[in-house]
Amino acid sequence: MMLTAILTGGFLLTLAIGFAIARSIQSKIETEHPPAGEFIDVDGVRLHLRQTGPRDREPILVLHGAASNLEEPYSALSETFRNEHVIWLDRPGLGWSDRPDTDWSPSAEAALIIALLDKLGIERTLVLGHSWGGAISMRLALDHPDRVSALVLIAPALGAWIGDAAWFNKASFWPVIGPLFTRLLVPLSGKPNLRSGAVNAFHPEPVPEGYAETTSLALLLRKPNWLANARDMADVNRHLEQQEPHYHKVEHRTIFLAGKADTVLWSHRHSGLTASRMKNAELRWIPNAGHNLHHHQQDAVAAAIADVRGD
Repeated sequence: MMLTAILTGGFLLTLAIGFAIARSIQSKIETEHPPAGEFIDVDGVRLHLRQTGPRDREPILVLHGAASNLEEPYSALSETFRNEHVIWLDRPGLGWSDRPDTDWSPSAEAALIIALLDKLGIERTLVLGHSWGGAISMRLALDHPDRVSALVLIAPALGAWIGDAAWFNKASFWPVIGPLFTRLLVPLSGKPNLRSGAVNAFHPEPVPEGYAETTSLALLLRKPNWLANARDMADVNRHLEQQEPHYHKVEHRTIFLAGKADTVLWSHRHSGLTASRMKNAELRWIPNAGHNLHHHQQDAVAAAIADVRGD
């Protein structure tokens, strides 16, 4: 009995110390990566965004991908878009934006984004989406076609099957284990995995120096961010199965930018097949480029923006 009590006490003490360290790590992350933009309340949901550039032309709404935040595309494209009115949005649940505690879907996200545009007084916008942000961009065009002028999709996730959800996304929602995993193991062991994930996303191109710091990548390790992203990725195939049959209805001028060497998504499936089914789409292959091609191929992004506008 005494040995059992000692072992139990030791386990609980170790657990308590682990939770204290994990909380300290999360607090440090929040201190090192504070919100850099403004907060706007939209239907009771606090959204975080940056607006940059002159307001004398139709804006570009930039939607980042999974496991990310607005600083990721901002660090790559802010200089390229210095003369554009750009809305850099922390997608709901990521970065510093909140997410409603309800069933979530691309349609729900698109509706909240439209409510944000209403609050900003924006009638129409060009939408640039990367990866999972590309799926949300397409949902905007499908559900609210009159609010979207054109689309530029960088390595979008659009096909109905992108593989099984990663074990760590599933584990986040397992009974008993899930809370331990998200509150303890994620902050304690997350940073090395973020670095290896970045290498894969950029391959074969190099990860820019200081990438993790300038993109505030560690914000993903905050509990609400992690859970929002894990839920998106656990449900991704179901959402895309519902969405993919409707892509042919999108008539907006659309340019796909796909890296020939993308190892995250099979571009022939997600970009190539989708573009072939659309009425007004063009696929542009970028040789020797990976999933995060916007960090090294800014000229291609700028050209796509100009071309969908007809500049």
